[in-house]
Amino acid sequence: MNDKLLDFIKGDKKEILPFALATVLSLAVFSVYSVHIFSLWSLAVILVTTAMFMICRFTDRHHVAGGITITVLAFVLLRIFIGLVLGNDWGDGFQKWFLTGADEAETQFDYLLALTVSFVPFFALTVYYFSCVLYRMSFLTLVSLIPCALSVKVLSEINNVYIAVIAMLNIAVLMISLRSKSVERVSSGNKAAVFSACVFGFVLLIFSAIIPKNPEARYYDEFERLFMNSDDNSLFSDYSVLSEFSGGPNAFRNFSNKYLYMLYGDNVPYFKRQTFDFYDFDELHWYSDKYYSDPYYINDEWAEKSGKLSLSQLRESIIAAEKYSSGFTEKYGLTALANYSDFTENVKIVSVVPENFGAVYYIAPARAINIIPSDNSNIIYVTRGGVFRNKLQPHDPKLTYQVVYYDEFTPRYFWLDRGGANFSNDECRDMLTELCTILSENNDPLYDNAEAFLEVHNEAMDYHTSAYEENCENISPEIKALAEQITAGLVYDWQKAEALQSYFTNNGYVYDLDYIAPDPSVEYFLFNSKRGSCTHYATAYVLMARSLGLTARYTEGFSPDVTGRENVFSVKDSCSHAYPEVYIQNMGWIVFEPTVASDYNRNSDITDDTGFNVKIDYSLVFVICVISGAAMVIALIAIAALPAISEKRFVSRISKASPDESIKQIYLRLSRKTAAKLIKHSDALTPYEFFEQIEKLTGCDTGDFAYITENALFDDRADDTGRQKAINIYLDIREAVKECIKEQKKLRRKNIQKKGRINNEK
Repeated sequence: MNDKLLDFIKGDKKEILPFALATVLSLAVFSVYSVHIFSLWSLAVILVTTAMFMICRFTDRHHVAGGITITVLAFVLLRIFIGLVLGNDWGDGFQKWFLTGADEAETQFDYLLALTVSFVPFFALTVYYFSCVLYRMSFLTLVSLIPCALSVKVLSEINNVYIAVIAMLNIAVLMISLRSKSVERVSSGNKAAVFSACVFGFVLLIFSAIIPKNPEARYYDEFERLFMNSDDNSLFSDYSVLSEFSGGPNAFRNFSNKYLYMLYGDNVPYFKRQTFDFYDFDELHWYSDKYYSDPYYINDEWAEKSGKLSLSQLRESIIAAEKYSSGFTEKYGLTALANYSDFTENVKIVSVVPENFGAVYYIAPARAINIIPSDNSNIIYVTRGGVFRNKLQPHDPKLTYQVVYYDEFTPRYFWLDRGGANFSNDECRDMLTELCTILSENNDPLYDNAEAFLEVHNEAMDYHTSAYEENCENISPEIKALAEQITAGLVYDWQKAEALQSYFTNNGYVYDLDYIAPDPSVEYFLFNSKRGSCTHYATAYVLMARSLGLTARYTEGFSPDVTGRENVFSVKDSCSHAYPEVYIQNMGWIVFEPTVASDYNRNSDITDDTGFNVKIDYSLVFVICVISGAAMVIALIAIAALPAISEKRFVSRISKASPDESIKQIYLRLSRKTAAKLIKHSDALTPYEFFEQIEKLTGCDTGDFAYITENALFDDRADDTGRQKAINIYLDIREAVKECIKEQKKLRRKNIQKKGRINNEK
């Protein structure tokens, strides 16, 4: 083994630079996945590249045995690669790791070994072939760009040293190739060059198409802003102010996909823009009541109030009341909640960056505590409906602000599962009133928390009363009957709210922005079409909820889009969304989502529990195969047919030209094209010298063609007989040259094989 390695190192010097290039390319790929150059994996790369170059050299000397060896090795490596990639999760973990540059999954031994048995042999084989066997600068350049393209795809930095070394090695290989005059270098014609280019391009296209991809391209939002004029938000005058009426289906149908905001935070919820209180059954839209939509609180007042609406603190208040008054938790069924010591509730912050967009309102979640603007020049107000806004003028289009809010989803289900909301409206009022009394009598500071929840409850009951008195009596009996059927046997408001939410998903409803119903009524949506936009779902939900006695309101806001960057979300006009908010006892106003997922959100090929989504575009693979196959067939036909077509056109053209001109064209074609590969500097020879060389190399009798040519070139004394004779000799010379070139190729191959046998004997 040591002798072979020494022989490899001391062998043909022309393999040293390609070997270095293949090694650096492999190390560059490993660096994308944070593998340090001074590691055992670097040693593995060098050893595998060495082995592959030795196999390639063996294949050069023993074509049949070497070809079989490489074929078997390719199948073995492919089998190993598939086994390593699939692992125990059918490849989900590797795909997440590979497509995110090891950001979304931990690096494992199997993953790095998969790179070793795939990328390293690939680089070794392609670099060896396109530098040592058949030099192709364009192919080497493409191969050398793979690490850079991979780093861009996964958004992982690649060390500039690798890029510089790869570039220098490519230049060095080019210079050595240009200086090399060795007969060992296989010379290939245009047919082989075009064919190899087609095959190489086809393989690259298939490889790029078949790799599973994350449909949400990372940093695509930045691309849109830079190249799709997304900063121009002149179309958003409708969004910059608070609306008198809710948006109908058309408001959620025609969007320009322009950016409004970028959000920086962790798992952001829905962001509220405006709430609507009453439904117009004649005009079929919602409208706001000034009492609930006009500014009421100053931002600081709201922060002081909402900051006390912590479920975690309410649980502590309940525990404190139990200490002061034994039996309190048992009386109201709160024992399980009080005993659940792992209950947590997080305060979250999201940064909102407007994209050159100023609005009267400030977007915020349902459980928002406070808004902290970067510029305090404007006073921020809050409505009774929980909407943050200015009084009249929109805020500065570049004003950034932070939204502080309680996490809604994590504690929500723990609270519900342990009976925290198992109350009627009256029971909730009684429990909170008694809680406040107990804490007040004992001067407990948690009294403020309990009082804040009681205040929210009383406000919700006032809203409940006004909404029912003015609005609910017009809800149709059909809607009421359906709501009662959906919630039959359920007791508490949160149970009914969740049942209404699940009804749409489980009963064949479809989200369709393009659908225009012949009847825009809620009844037609619920009982006939079962198809519509978010405004249909939210309206139907709120009306059914109110028919059951739930306190609910219609809300419009935004459902942020994920981007390719971690903890970065975008809000476009197409993110506009309508959804209901329901008051749940002991919790406050909670968001529910009746709108079913759209069909185009269900087409993911691979989705894991964390939401990581990758997709194989099989239609793209098919299209590439068809187009590439057709292109290769056309190219091969063109390569085979064009020379014959060219010759026929040439013969036809000279047959119609004058005798002198015909003979001149024949001589020029022979000297500059047909025999150019056999006779160097043929245009510097006289006709007699040129045709003498032709006879010597090909054995073709040129007769008196030299005499006829000189007459045509210098004396213009050619006739039709001479022209026809020249055409016949030209055709004979052309065939003789073809045969001579074939013989030279055979002789060159024999010399290469002979030298290979001599090297083996040594």
